Amino acid sequence: MNEKLYLFNPFNIKEWSNEQVKEQLTMLIDKYETEAFTPYQYALNIENLANQMYLIGEMIARLHEAFYINKAELENEESLQVYKQRDSWEKTHDGKAPAMSYFQALASDFVKEKRLELAKLESDLKRFKIAYDSIEAKMNAVKKKLEAVKYEEFGNQ
Repeated sequence: MNEKLYLFNPFNIKEWSNEQVKEQLTMLIDKYETEAFTPYQYALNIENLANQMYLIGEMIARLHEAFYINKAELENEESLQVYKQRDSWEKTHDGKAPAMSYFQALASDFVKEKRLELAKLESDLKRFKIAYDSIEAKMNAVKKKLEAVKYEEFGNQ
């Protein structure tokens, strides 16, 4: 048997580009045996699905990181814009400044593109989480098939 404990090293995979992860995932998908009927073939498919889940999990981790970094940058930029807008207003107007919510509304206009980017990241993250859950469900189904095949072949003795 050509069994590998771990196909991917977590210390190395973080250095891979997204394209390398995509290529590896494509290769695993192509190697999946759709016509499996022996316990060995089912076991290989389970291993394949586990490795697919690992790669999808890596992409989820990357998207989480990008999402939270972008979210922090957006919040910092928006806060800075609130005070910039207020300072600008105070330099050009006399009297009491409007409520902070007024300046927050003005500041939100400055970060609307970043909000769109953040929303796209969030949807990508959701997409990868759905893919992960789907592969996990598929792997559980293959495990049940393996148990059924083992029972049919070896359980009646």
